[in-house]
Amino acid sequence: MLKTAHIGRHTLRALLAIGVSAIATEQAFAQAAAADPLAIEEVVVTAQKREQKLKDVPISIAAFGAANIEQQNFTDFERLSTRTPGFFVQQQTDSAASFVMRGIEAGNAGAVSEPSISFFLNDVDTSRSRGMLKELFDIERVEVAKGPQGTLYGRGSQIGAVAVVTRRPDLSRTGWSVEGQYGSYNLYSLTGTANVPIIEDELGLRVSVRRREREGYMTNIAGGKKLNDDDLWAARASLRWAPSADLTFDLILDHQADNDSAAATKAINIASPGGDTDWFSDAGQNRYQPPQKRRQTGATLLADWDFADGWNLKSISAWREVDFAESWDVDGTTYEFLIGRNLADDQSILSQEFRLAYDTGGPFRAVGGVSFYKDKTFNQSEFVINEQLLLAGFPRGTTPVTRFPVPGTSLVLPVTTGNSTLSDTRNNRESWSAYINGGYDITERLVLDAGVRFTHDEATVRNSSLVTTVDGVRPIALPNGLSNSLGQEFANSRDYDLVQPRIALTYRLTDQVNVYAGASRGLKAGYPQTTFGAPVNGQPTPTFSEVKTEEVVNFEVGAKGTFMDRLYFEAAAFTYDYNDFQTRAVDLTLGVVNAGKASAWGVELNGGLKVTPELTLSGAYAYLHTQYDEFREVVGGQPVDRSGNVFRMAPEHTASVSADYRRPAFGDWDGFVNANYAWRSEYFLNNDNLESEMQKAFGLVDLRLGLESASGVLLEAYAENLLGQDWVRDVGNGGKFFGVPTSIRANPRMVGVRVRITR
Repeated sequence: MLKTAHIGRHTLRALLAIGVSAIATEQAFAQAAAADPLAIEEVVVTAQKREQKLKDVPISIAAFGAANIEQQNFTDFERLSTRTPGFFVQQQTDSAASFVMRGIEAGNAGAVSEPSISFFLNDVDTSRSRGMLKELFDIERVEVAKGPQGTLYGRGSQIGAVAVVTRRPDLSRTGWSVEGQYGSYNLYSLTGTANVPIIEDELGLRVSVRRREREGYMTNIAGGKKLNDDDLWAARASLRWAPSADLTFDLILDHQADNDSAAATKAINIASPGGDTDWFSDAGQNRYQPPQKRRQTGATLLADWDFADGWNLKSISAWREVDFAESWDVDGTTYEFLIGRNLADDQSILSQEFRLAYDTGGPFRAVGGVSFYKDKTFNQSEFVINEQLLLAGFPRGTTPVTRFPVPGTSLVLPVTTGNSTLSDTRNNRESWSAYINGGYDITERLVLDAGVRFTHDEATVRNSSLVTTVDGVRPIALPNGLSNSLGQEFANSRDYDLVQPRIALTYRLTDQVNVYAGASRGLKAGYPQTTFGAPVNGQPTPTFSEVKTEEVVNFEVGAKGTFMDRLYFEAAAFTYDYNDFQTRAVDLTLGVVNAGKASAWGVELNGGLKVTPELTLSGAYAYLHTQYDEFREVVGGQPVDRSGNVFRMAPEHTASVSADYRRPAFGDWDGFVNANYAWRSEYFLNNDNLESEMQKAFGLVDLRLGLESASGVLLEAYAENLLGQDWVRDVGNGGKFFGVPTSIRANPRMVGVRVRITR
């Protein structure tokens, strides 16, 4: 089982103090740095809503620029996360994923619940689980900020924030690029980008399109198309107007269509006829309509005005819409026991932010703003249970019980093959917030950063449910399904007032090395919920309650810097304490519950070294300790104490190492080889910490090699998961509540070739 480290928090702080002292002894070495061909590229980020060098930001942050994203062919967050300590993504399809930041999962943000990690596309909040996944193409920058970011990012950033910035039109240069890929399982991908200045230095247009399709990599022993396929269309158009040097407008339109089948589940405790229970072999699936489909569309208008010396005003206006539907085999077998459907999971967002910044280059600078966010979601889901198999004791018994004798009578009743619970959830949430964050140079070396955000949320949730059967036979085993309001809708409303402060001190040991210490408070807003007991006298019995607001208090210390312009490093140590921790319940009927108290602490290291002009090495390591200090939940009507358990999907150790070698090959062509190894220690996949549902430690190797010309032609061969490592993205899932836990297999080895021409 997982072993618990015995290093205490006081020991952690002492170790960090020793490390900071050691860094201080390197001042003379750092000050001797000089520009040369070995110099590493300086990274500029906007995590604090203003441009800063990465080393000057007093939070733990990872940044990926356009060149890095293109070189590594990062098209999704899963592979990108393997290079980011403390960030863990398991992407099941283009439309579904689990995002984990320092042990906290963001994937619970469905129709009602709020996210723990905020996702921003061009400064627009897209954090709902159905809308957070974006195809990464024609990207300027991705920033991953860890720790509570509520002061600057607002809602959903209780444990971190991910910001994606797309490329804007170049107003002075016409250009285009086209890229094609072909790979395993008949993968093909085509990407095209065009940039056109309409009026030189004033008006320009940039258009990007991607089409990708791949067959599934798992055979369905029940027949039909292969499982876990990929089918995506994505497009973006950006129009920039710069009527003056001080004023810029950007209109960005984007659309993405995903047509995958839902992730294939496989039962791990009962085999389909002709199959087995191996987590990684072919699965037996009953496939239902509709398959997984998602459409997301957005329009963003950005205005940026330098209206006076040191003063800047930004406006961020956005509308987004997401439509999602899917069906999946909940029991992961060819037995038609459990069927799940999201008939509709739709969302529309309207948001507006005004942001004012002041920075004249003096000792004081500040940024503040006000924002409005309106979110409407509608979810209609259906859960179908075969009572013939339920009464048979599935999975122990697989012979359907078609007739049921009523005890004490001679009556024998037919048994339904499909007890259906149809649930509708409508969520309206409006949020207003105001924030300010300032920085002050107390001395030439000591800098204070502090800020606070005030938020007022109003949430109304309307729920209804109805129990029917697919064959008209009256239900026996579950006469009220999973929930039954007899089709009547009930509303529940709550208001939430949130205050999220932060403070940080940065000390510049040298011009190249900084140390910092900070504290912050993060809040994940609660929400109203309504549950239904068995109807009484033909009337529904609603119970009105709420999931309470979750609070986290964070302390973090760290160090960042460069040595001789060749080595970049970043180290951070942190602690978290949670109250009313929100987590996913094992009981399907409960959804998200408050776990009480929880805590976490850890260390993250990250760095890169330019060994020679041709060779760059980089690496990352993270240690994470998590624990439920107080967690009692009800499972099957019985209280269960999970205090002392660790968080799901929170490996204690993660590490990665990369090497990139580039040198002239012939003519104007350079050759390159890039290799990356990412490793994770064992981790549990559910909060009950069953060893039978644990992912063992594993590592993934990616390799890329090819040629690139100075004229903009790229020829590349690649292998992702080169060694064919078997691992799972999840175990347990919806079938677990009915005694049929399932696994979801991750991608096997994927190899391919890529060609890109840029002009």
